[in-house]
Amino acid sequence: MIRYIIFCGYAGLKGSLKIIESRYSELGRYFNKIYLESVVSHIQDRGYYGRYLSPINNDRPDREPVNINDIFAGFSDNIAEVGEGGILKSVYELAKLKRCGFEIEIKKISTIQICIEVCEYFGINIYRLLSEGKLITAEDPIYTCKLLEDRGIATSIIGHLGDGLDKLIVDKEVIEYVNRPTQDEIFKVIKYEREDIIGN
Repeated sequence: MIRYIIFCGYAGLKGSLKIIESRYSELGRYFNKIYLESVVSHIQDRGYYGRYLSPINNDRPDREPVNINDIFAGFSDNIAEVGEGGILKSVYELAKLKRCGFEIEIKKISTIQICIEVCEYFGINIYRLLSEGKLITAEDPIYTCKLLEDRGIATSIIGHLGDGLDKLIVDKEVIEYVNRPTQDEIFKVIKYEREDIIGN
């Protein structure tokens, strides 16, 4: 049975926010400040996981706030964190833990336009940038995604685990092998101590 990989969250979102906060004056000369402020305030208020940046009630006032950990509690045996090193590191480590390979489609990984633009501005890889999200493996990804999306979680089916050990990114006819994870891309932009960046 194929085990599909579901990504909950947005690639590079946490790292992009930290970069915006750290380099706000510089970015404010390049981007519309209202654009930057709206992203910063919305994420600070609502978090990193949900559709339209809203994991708690998905901008629906009729719903009570929920604990994000409660939503994922039922997936404890099939879940991995997405954090330092970005989603590519997390998928790599997940496959290594399960002693298998994977095949993912990079364009199916959820992103947000402002994060793409910030990464392009600094010349960094959004898929190797600090994130906050979850990876879930499931045999029935449609059911799992619907279950999560009904609770306000943004999900995307990005690929599947493989029988062999090859770790692949597939983009149409192009196949790229994923190398061992390297240092998080955020350190190319923010030069503070690691704990000051990752730990907050």
